[in-house]
Amino acid sequence: MNKFFSLFLILWCAWLHTNIATAQNRDYPNAVHAKLTFLDFGLANGADLKLGEGFELGYVRNVAPFLNVGIPLKMGLVHLPQRSEEPVIVGRSIVSSIDVIAQLGKISSDARLSPYLFAGGGAFLEEFKKTHFQIPFGVGANVRLSKYAFINVQAEYRKAFSDLRDNAQVGLGFVYLLHESPNKPQPDRDGDGVPDVTDMCPDQPGLSTARGCPDYDRDGVPDKEDDCPTQAGKASAKGCPDKDGDGFTDKEDDCPTVAGELRGCPDRDGDGVSDKDDGCPDQPGTARGCPDRDSDGVPDKDDLCPDQAGSAATNGCPPVRDSDGDGVFDDKDPCPDAAGPYNGCPDTDRDGVADNLDKCPKTPGLKANFGCPEVRKEDKKRLEFATRNVQFKTGKTELTPPSLKILDGIAKIMQRYPDYKLLIHGHTDNVGDPERNLILSQGRAQACYDYLVFKGISPDRLKTEGFGDTRPIADNRRSAGRALNRRVEFKLVLDFNEKQ
Repeated sequence: MNKFFSLFLILWCAWLHTNIATAQNRDYPNAVHAKLTFLDFGLANGADLKLGEGFELGYVRNVAPFLNVGIPLKMGLVHLPQRSEEPVIVGRSIVSSIDVIAQLGKISSDARLSPYLFAGGGAFLEEFKKTHFQIPFGVGANVRLSKYAFINVQAEYRKAFSDLRDNAQVGLGFVYLLHESPNKPQPDRDGDGVPDVTDMCPDQPGLSTARGCPDYDRDGVPDKEDDCPTQAGKASAKGCPDKDGDGFTDKEDDCPTVAGELRGCPDRDGDGVSDKDDGCPDQPGTARGCPDRDSDGVPDKDDLCPDQAGSAATNGCPPVRDSDGDGVFDDKDPCPDAAGPYNGCPDTDRDGVADNLDKCPKTPGLKANFGCPEVRKEDKKRLEFATRNVQFKTGKTELTPPSLKILDGIAKIMQRYPDYKLLIHGHTDNVGDPERNLILSQGRAQACYDYLVFKGISPDRLKTEGFGDTRPIADNRRSAGRALNRRVEFKLVLDFNEKQ
């Protein structure tokens, strides 16, 4: 295993040399690092905390925009636990490791802090004799010192494939980015002086202050990202001006010269009404920003009845006794909010029946019929005909073809009388089980209901009920009587609740 470790180290050095030589040709920088490490094998294995010291050298190669591969080499002097009844730590041992890790993160060209995650695997040696495999994983961050230099902090946990060798490590060190020689010219397709590698618009000449992109108002925000490309503004406001610096751009700010948090306006009393619209800017309230004890929308300072809910029309007091001004006092007016000549109520359809008593207030009708039009005699006869002639297949709820034509006529009647509703009552004779007869009558009434809905009649205007054999209209002892008892009755009504 020691030979394996030596071979791995030689290959690592050769690979490091090759990648340093080619690092300058990559779009994302590679890096080398050195750091001090503090190691503990105690807490992770049930013993006491015993910190050891060490150092780490490494190289990280970028292979994708957010993926790096690194090879860290570590060596340290640590306290290793030994097995007894309880893990104990004796002596100090020289340990070393070499790993291959995958690192998720990216050192951004303008970021002060670049965090990352990592995980991998590697060989771990004790006193250059014993070797086993470990899986390191953890988190870290690079803090920028200069363009190419960073301070690095890292926390790591190593899962060992050997007893009592799990450990935790904390490192503090220095990271340096491998970069192009300052004297070597960099590609610049648009000739704006910003190298293509950092130019956000490599085919459009722009300003260095806008990352190589056009910037008409020269505010440092590229035109393609600038909501106000002809007005200089702040990057935090997407390139738009914000004179009062409250985070609301001037074009969105109701108070562009005074800082505030309510659409850019101040709200001293915090009641959700900006001071410029608040009738009481130093008193929280709900009525135009003012207190309103009776919650009637009229501020207390303008409310003649601050403890009685009213309206703005009556200066905050309850309504006057004749709200609609028709000469009938509210306590005697059935329609206090609608003026009218019929005891204070209007008559919309002018049929002589006040709207509050008119069951068809928009259709002229007869007083004797609650203001609704009388159903014509021929339509009543058609309903009676339907009662006698709507038929079903024997013992079933399926309508016969002739019955469908009869129901078509009923649909037309319903269309002629839009204010009327239709009761659909199913009946049977007394042959068979009463409970089955009841279910059959309900199903037949429902079948008529479904067909009328299919023909465009609103379900709100239809109501079904089945009575089985409980309401005969003829003698069930005779076949003719039983035929009359097997029926579906259709009745136009103005209200489903009226007595039948």
